[in-house]
Amino acid sequence: MASRPSIPNWRCVSLADMHELLSALKMRLPEVKNEEQDSLLLALLSDAEALIKNLSWQDEVPKELQNTQVRIAVMLYNRMGAEGEAARTEGDIRRAFDFLPADIKGEIISRRMARTGGYR
Repeated sequence: MASRPSIPNWRCVSLADMHELLSALKMRLPEVKNEEQDSLLLALLSDAEALIKNLSWQDEVPKELQNTQVRIAVMLYNRMGAEGEAARTEGDIRRAFDFLPADIKGEIISRRMARTGGYR
């Protein structure tokens, strides 16, 4: 039996929400069939969470953006092995990588919290 994966930096997410996000991510990744990659998937969800918090200026991911968090985690999973690449050409196939598509970035920024005070 596989050991329980460690949960990286999940201070603001309830255990039920974490399992829900993990299940939603696994549904979108058909090649992941068991719990062997749970630690990796949780790390990707954590990275997506950090990105959303950074762009939205919020301390936790709003419920409305949890689906966006899963979508970003899927993108991160699919880009593994191509980190840092802007484009790749293999034979006649050219593939360009956009770090964060405009529609996803727009969803996050639309939930941005207003900042008070000035920048340092």
